[in-house]
Amino acid sequence: MLEFLGISILEWLGYAASIIVFVSLSMTSIVKLRWYNMLGAALFSLYGFLIGSYPVAFMNFLIVCTNIYYLVKMNKHKESFKVIELNGNDGILNYYLDSYKKDIAKFFPNFKSAEGKLSIFVLRDMAVAGIFIGEVKGDTFQIDIDYALPQYRDFKVANYLYNKLSEVLSEHQVKSVVCDSEIEDNLKYIKRMGFKASNQDGKKVMSKTL
Repeated sequence: MLEFLGISILEWLGYAASIIVFVSLSMTSIVKLRWYNMLGAALFSLYGFLIGSYPVAFMNFLIVCTNIYYLVKMNKHKESFKVIELNGNDGILNYYLDSYKKDIAKFFPNFKSAEGKLSIFVLRDMAVAGIFIGEVKGDTFQIDIDYALPQYRDFKVANYLYNKLSEVLSEHQVKSVVCDSEIEDNLKYIKRMGFKASNQDGKKVMSKTL
């Protein structure tokens, strides 16, 4: 039998399946969890079949089928989205900010408080999925936070938010939004959302016209 580093290819297949299943359990997105778990189970099923352990092969084949069933079901489900403007002192808003403050600080280390600022919840199937906070300066909205809860980071919340943003901010006579974050993950995200580099008061920022 073929070997690599003194270990048979068949055994490597078993290790790979174990690692993928383990990684799947660390996914915060249920969709990613299902995909990774399905791949790991498929490899385990193949592994079980090749070593003649048919109960292992059959059980993992059923896991693959279960994951396919739920992925198809999730794909067919029509999610509902809604944006709600909040008061900066809203108790529920402060609860979410406090609950996720460590994760928020990774992406927005300079954020201190929502008090006196325009704050928005993005709801996904009636659950809070995103938090959008900033300050209106003339006809510009300066973003302090554009945060999606970990389990909702599949860009559906972001796409909905930015499609509705011109409608929401038009009431405040806002014509553009700007972000001056230098964190790499934030820059990749806002570029995907259509932001372009520009200058504001001699400072380089990322901006998007509404």
